[in-house]
Amino acid sequence: MREIETTHPNADASTRSPAREWLELAGGGKIVGLAAAVTLAGALVYVALLPELSGLKDYRLLGPGFLIPIALLALLLVRLGKPLAAYHGLLWGALLAVTASCALVAGLRTGIVFAYPAIIVGAMVLGPRVVVLAGALAIAAVIGLGTAEYAGLLPAPRLSSTFIIGLAYVIVLFVVSSIAAAMVREQKRWRDKEARALRALQSGLGALTQREQDLRLIMNNIPAGICAFDGWVCRFANGHLAAYCGFGEDEIVGKHLSEVLGDVNFPLARPHVEQVLKGEPVNYRGPNPSPLAAGRYMQFNLVPRSGGDGKVEGFYGLFFDITRHEKAKQEIERLNRELEQRVRERTADLASANRELESFAYSISHDLRAPLRGIDGFSQMALEEYGDQLEAGGRNYLERVRAAAQRMGHLIDDILELSRVSRHAMRQERVDLSRLAAELMDEIREGDLLRSVEVSIAPGCTALGDPRLLRVLLQNLLENAWKYSARQTEARIDFGSERLDTGETAFFVRDNGVGFDMKYADRLFSPFQRLHDPKDYPGSGIGLATVARIAHRHGGRAWAESAPGQGATLRFTLGGRGASDDLAP
Repeated sequence: MREIETTHPNADASTRSPAREWLELAGGGKIVGLAAAVTLAGALVYVALLPELSGLKDYRLLGPGFLIPIALLALLLVRLGKPLAAYHGLLWGALLAVTASCALVAGLRTGIVFAYPAIIVGAMVLGPRVVVLAGALAIAAVIGLGTAEYAGLLPAPRLSSTFIIGLAYVIVLFVVSSIAAAMVREQKRWRDKEARALRALQSGLGALTQREQDLRLIMNNIPAGICAFDGWVCRFANGHLAAYCGFGEDEIVGKHLSEVLGDVNFPLARPHVEQVLKGEPVNYRGPNPSPLAAGRYMQFNLVPRSGGDGKVEGFYGLFFDITRHEKAKQEIERLNRELEQRVRERTADLASANRELESFAYSISHDLRAPLRGIDGFSQMALEEYGDQLEAGGRNYLERVRAAAQRMGHLIDDILELSRVSRHAMRQERVDLSRLAAELMDEIREGDLLRSVEVSIAPGCTALGDPRLLRVLLQNLLENAWKYSARQTEARIDFGSERLDTGETAFFVRDNGVGFDMKYADRLFSPFQRLHDPKDYPGSGIGLATVARIAHRHGGRAWAESAPGQGATLRFTLGGRGASDDLAP
């Protein structure tokens, strides 16, 4: 049997009749089918149990003759999915059948008259209005039948046997009991569904309440003002914003924006709110526009809120007081300006110091060289003119004076070279270090033709840097390797590049000379620091200090690895300004 067609709960109430709602509450199509089936079965049983049935003209067949087709029609309508029409047909058809039977048989003394109460009970399925209507019609029928019988308008009474009257009572009671039981069962089912729905609703409300508490706790602990407005009226504001505007959280709700901001601030905020209510987001960061908050800085964002039809209904607002951040930013800018000023001042001081250093270097170059040249020259003249008159000790003293003057001259040259390295203006360009090393080695060989040294220069070592300074750097390293490998019968010098674990490119000069103890390595690149006897390996101790200074000016560094008697490897990097395009294998 088909279930009753129900209307969706969200449908318009005007499309649902009260009778349909009561029928759904009582069980819908099930109760209609049950009532029609019980009516049909009762009528058939009644006919089957009639004693001494004389034929189709027997007056006792009038009631079943009406009820059987009515019940069949009701079942058909239920089958077609029209339970409400089926139940109306069954209810009013039964009322008409009972009234017609009473009028044609014996008036109020007919046994079927007791079906009126059953009809009224059955009307309960369609709601109180139908019950009242059925009761009124039943009462009117009873009064009409009584009046007609009193006036002699009805046929003479043809009383049925006690058995027939009892049978009619049993059938009526069975119909009433069946309908009542079905209604009670369906009402219990609906009450159970209602209870489950209520529990689900309470659980959902509890979860929503907990979520609302969590959101409120979060929003009230965020150091920002949060609000929601319906048009110009506040729907929600967290504690920070409410307190900022001088209200409690509950007090601010429902107030117009003009009441929230006051006469001074409302005109300042109005253009922004009008913009967001047109659907345009608003973002502002800067001084607080209110004259009451001078010296304060604000950041606020307004986002439009649209309804289901796409029209803007209100907006959400987020407000931050960024005064500390803005003042910290201004302080940083002030410190940067002061730092720039100090840098300019220090640059000016450095330029002045450089000029003084240049003057000092000029003084060394000219004022000190003249006496040294005089000492050396007069010592040489004394040896040449009076050498034969001096004893060996005297000549030795004069030769030592000349040697000391010459060493002093070389030392002055090295100091001036180190000074020039520090003051030289940097010029950046790509330098072929492999070619430069080869040129320097040729020059060194020409100055000492008696030595035979195996030299290996890796090709493709290039770097970005100052050509003149890089030439001085390589010259010092290669001359250093040439000098300290002089006592090797098979001297060897290597130049190349390699990639460090840090990703830097390091260039190196390696020799198989005398080497040194690594515990003195920290002194190697300091001016005037020597690890060998000047008698064995002459020099001023300025060369490697110059190498370190040039590498540092290029943003790099210089270091050494060695062991006594095992040669030395001196490496240098040129920082971000220098790189080898092709590393040697």
